[in-house]
Amino acid sequence: MSVEIIVELGRTEKSVRDLVALKENDVIDLDKLAGEPFDILINKRQFAEGEIVVVTDTMAVRITRLLDRSSSREEEED
Repeated sequence: MSVEIIVELGRTEKSVRDLVALKENDVIDLDKLAGEPFDILINKRQFAEGEIVVVTDTMAVRITRLLDRSSSREEEED
C-alpha cells in the first residue's frame, strides 16, 4: 500500500494571464513567511507541520508537530 505525501510550502492565487506570463527566475509570493512551519499532507489531509533541513547534500523534511487526529475526526463528524 502506498500513500501520497505532499509538502506544501504555501499558497497563492494567480490569474491565468499571470501564470502564462511566468518565466525562469520569476518569484511567486506565498502566504507563509520564511521560517514559518509548512503543512505536510498525507492523501490530501493535513497530517503534520514541518521544516526543510539539509542532510548531506539532499533536502529533507523534519516533522516538527503532529496534528491531533482525534479533534479533526470530531470536526468531520459535525
